[in-house]
Amino acid sequence: MVSIRTVGAALILLANRPFARADTDADVFVAHQVATRTFEADLRQTFHWTFPPRHVVSLGHICYQAPDLLAIVFTNPAPELVLVRGDELYIKRDRKRLAKYKLEVRHGKPTQNVQFLLSFFQNGCTNFAGLFDASTSSSNNTRTVTLTPKHRLQMFPLCSVENVMTWPSMDIQSMRIGLILNSYIIYDFDRVRRNQPLDKKVFEVPQE
Repeated sequence: MVSIRTVGAALILLANRPFARADTDADVFVAHQVATRTFEADLRQTFHWTFPPRHVVSLGHICYQAPDLLAIVFTNPAPELVLVRGDELYIKRDRKRLAKYKLEVRHGKPTQNVQFLLSFFQNGCTNFAGLFDASTSSSNNTRTVTLTPKHRLQMFPLCSVENVMTWPSMDIQSMRIGLILNSYIIYDFDRVRRNQPLDKKVFEVPQE
């Protein structure tokens, strides 16, 4: 299974003014994210790597609690935990030892990609909007925001991020992360629950 820290969900975000047709839509979305005290959903990750060929589907769960707690737990096909507590990041993969990292921002860029995902829930990721250009499309009940890095070498191996949200509920429905060589990661969210009580144990640091 591919680490969500290294290439994946960490790069799920929106631009500072993602809905070009109406600034009010962007303002409403940012206000919606700021008002998000908790978020929980089932998560399906599809990882496809072109060369060498690899295709893996992983099932798990994601939880966020304001202002700075984030937990992503994969259970199938192999266990993996990505846990953010303030400025600390913990990663536990299968039988490997627990790894700990410090979260910082240097020269406007986060030191760990998972900071993008945390910022998405906190404020729509407006504080990192300058790293991407955005284009939008819409249907009757969805908004799609496609992001491309302003400097591709800086964001390598990322090529694009496509975010699909239900509208007007503004819940994340899916994300497609385009990588080099036509590789990709797709995240599908199901049974989304917002501003509902969470089990605080999900944010506890696992014991070795």
